Amino acid sequence: MTYQVIARKWRPQQFDEVTGQEPITRTLRNAIEHERLHHAYLFSGARGVGKTTTARLLAKALNCHKSPKPTTTPCRTDDPDACASCREISESHSIDVREIDAASNTGVDSVRDVILDDIDIKAAIWEGRVRYKVFIIDEVHMLSTSAFNALLKTIEEPPPRVVFIMATTEKHKLPETILSRVQQFEFRTIATSKIAERLRHIADVEKVVVSEDALREIARAGEGSMRDAQSAFDQVISFSGTEIKVEDVETALGLASTEMLARVTGAIAGAKPAEALAVVDDLVMRGHDLRNFCRDLMSHVRDLLVAKVSGEAGFLESAASDFRALVKQADSFSESDLVRFFHSLTETENNLRIAAHPRYQLEVGLVKLIEMRRVVPISNLIERLTALEESLRTGVAPSMSKTPPASAGGGAHGGGGAGGSSGKPSAAAPASTPRASSTMKSEGTDVAAYMQAGTHEPPFGGVGGTIQTPTQQSTSPLPPATSSPVLTLVPPPTPAQSATASAATAAQPALMKPAQSERVGESVPPIASAQGSTIEGIKDALEKRNRMFLVIAIEGARKASIEGDELYLEFAPEAKHLRDNLAKPESVKLLREIAREVTGRDMGVRINVKEKDESDNNGPSSKQEAEQSEKQRLREIAEQAPLVQQALHAFRGEIIDVKKIEEQ
Repeated sequence: MTYQVIARKWRPQQFDEVTGQEPITRTLRNAIEHERLHHAYLFSGARGVGKTTTARLLAKALNCHKSPKPTTTPCRTDDPDACASCREISESHSIDVREIDAASNTGVDSVRDVILDDIDIKAAIWEGRVRYKVFIIDEVHMLSTSAFNALLKTIEEPPPRVVFIMATTEKHKLPETILSRVQQFEFRTIATSKIAERLRHIADVEKVVVSEDALREIARAGEGSMRDAQSAFDQVISFSGTEIKVEDVETALGLASTEMLARVTGAIAGAKPAEALAVVDDLVMRGHDLRNFCRDLMSHVRDLLVAKVSGEAGFLESAASDFRALVKQADSFSESDLVRFFHSLTETENNLRIAAHPRYQLEVGLVKLIEMRRVVPISNLIERLTALEESLRTGVAPSMSKTPPASAGGGAHGGGGAGGSSGKPSAAAPASTPRASSTMKSEGTDVAAYMQAGTHEPPFGGVGGTIQTPTQQSTSPLPPATSSPVLTLVPPPTPAQSATASAATAAQPALMKPAQSERVGESVPPIASAQGSTIEGIKDALEKRNRMFLVIAIEGARKASIEGDELYLEFAPEAKHLRDNLAKPESVKLLREIAREVTGRDMGVRINVKEKDESDNNGPSSKQEAEQSEKQRLREIAEQAPLVQQALHAFRGEIIDVKKIEEQ
């Protein structure tokens, strides 16, 4: 006698043996007992979950010879006393039960020859009982549109004692006209625990010694399909004989062990790409299917996400690892990390399907998972930018916004401190110190240090911690913590203060970039030393870029000079149109770029329209000169503020104007 595979040998012979489909079998048995049979049924669901088996059981129940009417307990084929009808149906050669493979008979001609021409032939009569004629159409979704149309009327109104049973794995491909004429039964995938119970029963009868862990791995390999799990069990028995261990299952089926999955998870959590590559090398040496391992890793990531989100073991029946181990591993990741890992593994699995070198694809895919952990969520970046913007608006460094440090002359909570409730300036700063109307303060050294250090964590709580301000960082008093967005200007330091500040700066080189420290301490050359050559150089650069309109506008200016770090252009009222050409944003941007090239430093652009008076013959009037000098002094002080420098650099901005506001 030839060997019969386990999947066929242990096919259910009674409704009670159909595993995992209890609601469906109960409905069918009740319909048989109460003689409420429908003329057309549709069984849909995944592969190997019992659709065709249930269809044959229903056909046997309708035509069993041992009962004068349909019965819920048809004959078992392994019973010597089984009736001829049940045997013929089980062996697929009954004249009254026709099994049709729709994948091989897709056209309307096949439907007409096999079904329509045969449907009017009445079923055989057994001992005075008229039997049922049953048509089982497997993979019915493969029929063509014309074949479905030919079946419509017959399925809706078949002759007496004719039953159609259709099975499909893709119900969505069936026409709505067919779905509306049948009773639909959705077969679910089978739980891993139920598959393991069935395999245990088979192993006991077949006298196969197998551990519970090994049975669980075989059941998990079925992925909810009883037939696939039984085929896998057959394969493992052929590999290891009648004694099966977990290692045999992993080797025979190419499954990834829980140890391998844990090693990969640990490598990702610990940012150890070498460990991940070692796992791949181990898999290759053992002959494992790398695509199967990638799918197992996808399932493991899914289990980690479910364990982290739900915290319940009920959703993890098919998990390879223990629930407590999953929870422990999931603590190393966030939900966003696990979602990104799953999508990345999906892409890797698709690439493995067509890859010429699967090992390379898997290695790169695992290293990619490790690199993904360095990605900063966009929500964190938005929070940091918002906090930085708020710090620039209020002028209070984030680390000092709640607990201001003590001043040099007293406690942190003194009335004249930065965080005092009186809102008055510190005693160290003169009450008449002018303030500049701006959106930044000069003492935001924490934010400046954060931006220069390039750290992933911002210098404030709630987003990523706090960077403490060194006590020797600044000798300048803090401005009052008021809601007014102002910039407190400190008078130039005395020689002694300059020496102290230089020593402090040398002790903390990390708080300021070298280029910026040179910028703060550099000496501006006399304006009059190279005024003409600088302006001519700017005009020559504009000519090289074919911007002759701007050259003409500069030549039409009443005054063109370099004042500090600004290109100053003054126009008479009648030349206002030239000013308008230069004042366009793109023109100002170009002038700044060219001025930087010519002078070697960042330059601002200031354009003014001014009436000419008698004093213009000998230069500006004394009042105008004093105002201009004061404005330039305020601008220089503002530009030297570390926080202003960082803001201008970060946002590519420029100071448009500085206004003097006297203390109230």
